[in-house]
Amino acid sequence: MTTGAAARARKRSHGPRHRQDMVAGPDPLFGPGLRIAHEKDRDTAGGGPAALWRLPVLVGMTARLGWRADRWGLLAVAAGQLASAAATTVTYLTTQRLLTGMFSAGPAGRKVEMLTSVLVVMVVAMMVRGLSGALTTGASGRLGPRISRSAHTALLERAAEVELARMEDPAFHNLLLAAQRGADATRRVTERVVGLSGGLMAIVAAVAVLATMDALLVPLLLLTLVPQAWGMARTVGARHASITRWMELTRQLDQLSMLLTHRESAEEVRVHRMGRFLLHHYRRLAMHSEQEQARLARREACVKMIAGAVSGAAGAYAYGLLAFLVATGRMSFAVAGTAAFAIRSSSMSLTSLVMQTQTIHEDAMYIADWRRACTRADESAIPSPGARLPGDPEVISTHRLCFTYPGARRPALDGVDVRVRRGEVVAFVGENGSGKSTLAKLLAGLYVPSEGAVLWDGVPTNLVDRRDLFDRISLVSQDFVQWPFTARMNVAVGRADRPLDERLLRRAAAAMGAEPVVARLDDGWDTLLAREFWGGTNLSGGQWQRLGLARAWYRDAPVLVVDEPTSALDPTAEIEIFDRIMELAGRGRTVILITHRLASVARADRIYVLDGGVVVEQGTHDRLLRSDGVYAAMYRAQAAQYEAAG
Repeated sequence: MTTGAAARARKRSHGPRHRQDMVAGPDPLFGPGLRIAHEKDRDTAGGGPAALWRLPVLVGMTARLGWRADRWGLLAVAAGQLASAAATTVTYLTTQRLLTGMFSAGPAGRKVEMLTSVLVVMVVAMMVRGLSGALTTGASGRLGPRISRSAHTALLERAAEVELARMEDPAFHNLLLAAQRGADATRRVTERVVGLSGGLMAIVAAVAVLATMDALLVPLLLLTLVPQAWGMARTVGARHASITRWMELTRQLDQLSMLLTHRESAEEVRVHRMGRFLLHHYRRLAMHSEQEQARLARREACVKMIAGAVSGAAGAYAYGLLAFLVATGRMSFAVAGTAAFAIRSSSMSLTSLVMQTQTIHEDAMYIADWRRACTRADESAIPSPGARLPGDPEVISTHRLCFTYPGARRPALDGVDVRVRRGEVVAFVGENGSGKSTLAKLLAGLYVPSEGAVLWDGVPTNLVDRRDLFDRISLVSQDFVQWPFTARMNVAVGRADRPLDERLLRRAAAAMGAEPVVARLDDGWDTLLAREFWGGTNLSGGQWQRLGLARAWYRDAPVLVVDEPTSALDPTAEIEIFDRIMELAGRGRTVILITHRLASVARADRIYVLDGGVVVEQGTHDRLLRSDGVYAAMYRAQAAQYEAAG
C-alpha cells in the first residue's frame, strides 16, 4: 500500500465524525498518561438549545443544596426577589401614569395633585426595591458559604468511604477534581442565581406590564432574548466540553506546579538542577491549553458576533415599530414611552441575565460533575453493613486468591494460598513488585479479591462489615502518612474515633522508642510537625518511623500489619524494633510482616516467598535455608553484602 493510500485508509478508518487525540504519541514525561479524549467534532455537545432546558435542573440542584444548608436564608433570598419584582412592576406602571398625566389635558392644579400621588408611589416602590436588594444581598452572603461547605462535606464524606482500588482509578480522580470545582462553584452559583433571578423578575415584570398595555408589545421584547440565549448556550457548551476533555492535562500541569513548589521535592529540584527541566515541560504542556483557549475564544467571538448582529437588528425593529405605531395614531405617546422604557430597562436586565446565565451554566455543569462524583462514590463505597465478626480472628487465610489492579493487564496476585494464625508472626518476602504489599492489603480488607477469597475465621472479607474488620487492624504502611499535625496527634490518630488517652499515648511512645524523639522537640508533644506552617518543624525518616510505629501500638488492635517498618532505622534500632514487634505477638497479637531484610524475619513463625504474584516457597527460616531455593539464595546474597561491608 502506498503512503497516500495508507493515509486515506487511516482517514477512512477514523471517519470524519471523530477527532484525533490532540497530542500525538506518548508524552516524554507522562507516557500514555497524557490523554485527550476522543470527542465528536461537535464540541458543543451538551450545549445548544438543550443547555437552556437543562439550566432550570442545574439551578434547582443548587436550590436543594441551599434548602438543606440554610432554608431560612434561601426563603429570605426568595422573599427579597419577589418584593423587588413587585416594586419593579409598580415602577413600570407608575411610569405610564406619570407620562399619561404629563401629556394629558386638564387644569394644572389637578395635574400636579395627580402627579404628586404617582411620584409618592414611585418613590415608595424604589425604596422597597432598595430594601429588598439589601435583604437579598445579606441573605445570599450567608447562604453561599453554607452551600459550599455542605457540598464539600458531602463529597469528602463519600470520598473517605470509597474502595481503595477505586481511588487508584485515574478516571475517578479526574471526576473528583471536577467535583471539587463543582463544590466551589456552588457558592458562585448561589450568588449569581440571585442576580439572575433579579434580572428575570425584571423581565417578567416588563412582560406583564407590556401585556396589560398591548399584547403585541410582548413579542418585541422577546425578540432580543432569543439570539443572546442561543449564543450563550453555544459558548458554554463548547467551553465545558473542552474542559472535560482536557482534565487529564490540567491534573498534570498541577502536578508539575506542585513539584516545583513543594518541600518534599525541593532538595532534588535544586541539587539535580531540575527547575529549568520542569519549567520547560510545564510551558510545553501549557501551550496545549493556550491553543485550546485561543480556539475557544475565536469560536466564541464568531458566535457573539452573530448573536449581537441579530439582537441589534431585533432591537432596531422593536423601536422602529413603536415609532410607526405612534406616528399612525395606533398607540398613545404615553404607552409607547412606557413600552420603550420597559424594553430599554429589560434589555439591560437581559444583558445582565445572559451574562449571569452563561457563568451559572458553566458552573452548574461542574455542579453536575459534583453530583455524578457523589453518585459514583456511593456506588463504589465500601459495603455496609455486612456480617459482623464474632471476635478477634483466630485464622486469616486465602483460597486461590487473585487480584488485578484497575486498568492493569496482568494480575498482581495469581492463585495465592496463605494462612495466618492468632499470635503468629508471618512474613512475606520477595523482590520488589512480587505482590507482598498487595497481599497484605487484601488480608486487611483494603482490597476485594478479583477471584478467590480472603477468609477471616472462614468468613469472606467481601461479605464482612469491613468497618468492623478495620477496627481490628493496625497498619504501618511503607509510605505511612506524616500528618501535618502536632506530635501528639500524629500518634493519637491511630484511634481517632476515641477520646485521647494520654496514658496509652505515653506507653505507645515508650514501647516503640519514640520518647527520645519527642523529648528533643522544642514543645514536646505539642510541637507541630510541618515545617511549611509557622512554628513547625520536621523529623528525620527514622524519627518519623518511630512515631508511625507508636501510632500502630496506640491503636491497640489484634492484627498488626507492618510494611518495611525499619527501612529508615539504623541496625541497632532495627533490632530493637523487631524485638518489640515479636513481644506483641507473644501477647496474642497477630503480626503480618513485610520486609526486604531477611535477617529480621529469622524468628518469624512462617515465611512466604512471593515471585510474580505467586507463592513459590513457604516455611520457617531454617527449613527454607535447608531447601536451598529462592529464599536461601536471597539470604546468602544479603549476608555476603554484610560480610563484604564488614
